[in-house]
Parts: sequence; structure tokens; C-alpha cells
Amino acid sequence: MRGGIQLKSVWFNVMMMSVIFLAACGNTNDESLTDAGETNVVYENDEIISHNLEGVTVSLDYQIQKVTNSEMLAQSTNLQSGDYLLEVSGEIHNEFEQMVYYTPHFNIETPDNVKIEQLSSTVGDEQILVNPQMKTNFTVVYLIPEEQYNKNESLNLQAPAVFKEPDSESSGDALGDSSNWEIPIK
Repeated sequence: MRGGIQLKSVWFNVMMMSVIFLAACGNTNDESLTDAGETNVVYENDEIISHNLEGVTVSLDYQIQKVTNSEMLAQSTNLQSGDYLLEVSGEIHNEFEQMVYYTPHFNIETPDNVKIEQLSSTVGDEQILVNPQMKTNFTVVYLIPEEQYNKNESLNLQAPAVFKEPDSESSGDALGDSSNWEIPIK
């Protein structure tokens, strides 16, 4: 089990480094985030969030990081000194009898309905296609401005439903409904 934790830590650092690089370039549509010297983890979720959707399970884990690299901040069009990053790591497990489609674009807001901006995603603007009896992973990073982080203890995260057809928004094609969670950030 310890090897799995170390591998997760290495994978996380690689993903974090990619997102910080993309943020510094002003790119908000691609890959993921930082290396240990560029961010400081300030909160780690201690329980996986699960969303069961008629044979498909979407599992989410997340952590909050404070951006600490001043050189990266100077080059970034999106980040400010003192900003925080919300990194959501997800896994989709399809036990439904056909392939399914999922778009990991979460609606994340403060309790006062201030929208939290998506900074990057490992899938860009694409849907994830998951074949029956398969699993796939994704990572999405959001920018929490310092002011919003300081005045809020939690955020509202809305996860979308899974669909049986590509690019569908029809409730007839949906497996389950979207779900809402209040997630602590401190």
C-alpha cells in the first residue's frame, strides 16, 4: 500500500507541475498542475466523494494548495500572489452494459454563489468515453482567489450526470442526476 501512496504522490507532483506551467502561460484548457516547490498543500480531503449513477461510479478526491512560486506568478495571466488551487482528481468506473460519456466540468461556487474558475483539465473540453467494465482517470484544477479562500470555509461542487450518448444534455440519455456537495477547503 505504501508504494501506491508514493506513486500517487509522484503522479500528483507531475500533474501539479504541468498545471502551474499551463497557468503561467495563460492556457486554461489543457493538462494539470505543480511541483512541490511551487505550491504548498494546505488542505487534503480525507474521504473520497462517490457519485453512483445507474452502474457508473464517479469517485472524486481533492486538495487545496497555495501558490508559492513568485517567478511563476510574475509570468501568469491568471494567478495572483496568495491564490489557491483546488485540484479535483476523479475516476470513472463503468459497470453499465454500454459505453458512457462524461464531461468533468464541475460547477464550483462559494456559498455566496461566486463562481470558481476552472484553470486546467487533463481532458480539455472533451468528453471522456468509458467502455463497459473499464475505468478512467482525470484531473481538473480550479483557481480560488485569495479573497474567496479567506472568507469561505467550504465550496459547493456540482458534478454532472453521465450520458449514454455523446454530447447529450437530454435527461433521457442521462444515467442518474447531477449531484451537489459542500466540500470543506480548510
